Amino acid sequence: MSNRKFFFFVSAFIIGCALACTKQSPSADSPLLSYFPSGQLADTTHYELEADQPDTIGGDTISNALFFKELKPFLSDIDYLADSSSATVIGKRRVPLNAQYDACIVDIRQSWFKHLSLLVYDKRGHRFTQRVTLAEWYGGESGQILTGSWVFDYNGDGQKDLVQRVIEHSSVSNADNDEVTETFNESAELLLWQKDKFVTTPTKDSSALVKRFPIRSAW
Repeated sequence: MSNRKFFFFVSAFIIGCALACTKQSPSADSPLLSYFPSGQLADTTHYELEADQPDTIGGDTISNALFFKELKPFLSDIDYLADSSSATVIGKRRVPLNAQYDACIVDIRQSWFKHLSLLVYDKRGHRFTQRVTLAEWYGGESGQILTGSWVFDYNGDGQKDLVQRVIEHSSVSNADNDEVTETFNESAELLLWQKDKFVTTPTKDSSALVKRFPIRSAW
């Protein structure tokens, strides 16, 4: 073998070894996924929590340390989860949204507050990318908020969208006559799936959404 051929083979061998050593292994999925049993979304899925709903919530309990370590950035807008050490976190279901994204439904309880979140998971990027409130029941003696949601293809583009409904209730005592005045405010929000996430989208008549998607009231 000529020196030139020998040099070529040695060089190719060295380059091959270097590429093999530097080749990155595939990214691993989040360890949280193992807590969410696989399922499917119906054409329309409704989520709602009732004030008197029993605290029996079947599913796989997730370690608080694991859950809040990975998802803390997505949970900052849930006020009552500031003390996460006393929360109970249950993995309910993992369902496909489309070819690249799954939704993980998680049940979070703290004190008497009840909460369901949809966590968007990017299967190619191996990471959670968004959190959306599906259902919620929380508040105090003078005011409470009740939230429910519908997940379905709202605009007919083949992708799942989300309609979120909220009832805000407050009670104010009159110091002069001890009468209690109750107020209610109902609202609706449309979140369309756009490219890689749910996006809040204005509607011409939000009151039509309120009428079309009623949620049970505790008052």
